[in-house]
Amino acid sequence: MQRQLLFTTFFMLTFIVRSQSCNCDVTLTGLSSSTLNLIWASNISYSPGDTICIPAGNYAGIRFYDFEGTASDPVTFKNCGGQVVLDEAAYSALEFKNSKYIHLTGTGDTNYNYGIKIEGTGSWAMGMVLSALSTDVEIDHIEVAHAGFAGLMAKTDPDCNNSDTWRINGFVMKNLNIHHNYIHNTHGEGIYIGFTLGYKLDSGRNCNGTEVYGHWLENVDIHNNIVEDTGWDAIQLNLAHINSKVRDNIIYDYGTRGNWGQAFAMSLGGGAYEVYNNHVVNGPLEKGWGMQIINGKSGTKVYNNVFVKPKMHGIFLHNRHEFEDLNEGYYVANNTIVEPERAGVHYNTTVLHPVDPADLYRNQSEVPSYFVNNLVVDPGYDFEGGNTWKQNQESYFDFNERDTRDSLLTNIYSNIMTRQIDTLGLTDVLNNDFSPSSSSSDVVDVGSDVASWGITFDMGNASRPSGSGFDVGAYEFQSSTPLKIQLPDDIELFDVLSEKQVQTLFYPNPTSSTFRLENANYKDVTIQLINMEGRVIHSSKYKMGTSINVEEYTAGLYFLRIIAADKTEVHRLVIR
Repeated sequence: MQRQLLFTTFFMLTFIVRSQSCNCDVTLTGLSSSTLNLIWASNISYSPGDTICIPAGNYAGIRFYDFEGTASDPVTFKNCGGQVVLDEAAYSALEFKNSKYIHLTGTGDTNYNYGIKIEGTGSWAMGMVLSALSTDVEIDHIEVAHAGFAGLMAKTDPDCNNSDTWRINGFVMKNLNIHHNYIHNTHGEGIYIGFTLGYKLDSGRNCNGTEVYGHWLENVDIHNNIVEDTGWDAIQLNLAHINSKVRDNIIYDYGTRGNWGQAFAMSLGGGAYEVYNNHVVNGPLEKGWGMQIINGKSGTKVYNNVFVKPKMHGIFLHNRHEFEDLNEGYYVANNTIVEPERAGVHYNTTVLHPVDPADLYRNQSEVPSYFVNNLVVDPGYDFEGGNTWKQNQESYFDFNERDTRDSLLTNIYSNIMTRQIDTLGLTDVLNNDFSPSSSSSDVVDVGSDVASWGITFDMGNASRPSGSGFDVGAYEFQSSTPLKIQLPDDIELFDVLSEKQVQTLFYPNPTSSTFRLENANYKDVTIQLINMEGRVIHSSKYKMGTSINVEEYTAGLYFLRIIAADKTEVHRLVIR
């Protein structure tokens, strides 16, 4: 059965009911490759729990209106029969308006890790957008290869002409699950969720004398995404005031435009967050800052993250408003911060926007935050011997006020602060693998027990503790019987371990999704992935700097052989 959809001022399309090949309930056909496609739910016969398929092909942008599933039966949108490529010249490439209980996924064809690819958007437009009171959405396995502004934007800004968008009238964007996407080469942010202002004061929007605030968000989970080559912040999330997480993401080469205050790996504000297991590496321009939390709620946790060479501080915490609970601040634990331009962690609780005017400039020194089991290496600050109250420790953990530092001295413990990373016994610092190489590493078993804070696993999701105590930094050394390694005949074990063999930068490692190689001396090489039995399970030509996806392989130890014209290198690769 085929039914004609209504004409729009943009483009008309048709749909076919019940396509068997992709288990689709509705298949869209007739999509334009040159004009934005507008699709209204009222023109399609569907039910909650149905799957709506987009056939493989090259199209202009697609905008969906008013689709609605249920919490138990969302409406699924996916590619079918190959990859869907969207290249939109004027607008955002893929948008949902006034829709809820939606699942957008690029898993419609197993031959593609990212079955929906956004090749281009209009200037200052987005790759993907959730707008006009949309909520309860899952998005996964989408590639945004270019965006005129943000790769993914999810929010409904307060509109003076539509009071439904005002916080006071109750709309909450909730249950966002953004995972396993690849977002890169954006002019602005990689992921941008929530209205930027309006935590308690400074709404950012005045409607005829009324201060209007943006909506809250609840239950936001941003995880297992790869975000790289972003002009502004890699991930920005605001107003997520209940149960929100930013975890297990790989962030590389971010903030490349160098805009002040808009170059963070993660910029979070006005909410309660758990930030963990993120692997962040600055790019070759070294313009990307670390992460920041502005006005985080009491109980916010930052742990098991790796930050490599961030501009400014590794972790910047600034509470311009009063804490919600004066008995609980932040928990910053088991992070690895390598060569930040300033301090490893900067903590500033001076109240600049008080609810009570009497609190203006109060430093909230009485609120207990904790800084435990962190590894901070060679910060740019060097207060040793200076003529201020700040001394050696403040190079690593810096405070805006001496009173705040003094009140928290008993909460700053079991950290390793060092200028020398090579003596710690880490696995492969050249390739940003800061896991302990053996049980004799200086970071092993010297940390404090933080299980009561919910930190019972490490960066690789292995159990903490593994030995007699907690390790310091993002990784926990796993005590186990060594695996017997059967290598191919042409690889000797000492070659694998020899530093002289390592000329290619290789990151991230461990990885759960992709990795990449950099070597200015090589352009095109052959790479081979070798399992523990010595079998070559993948072999292909490779161009330096491109991403290699390993999601299909089971977790474990592998070897990567790089074959160039005049040299062969072998690296150890951990897939988690």
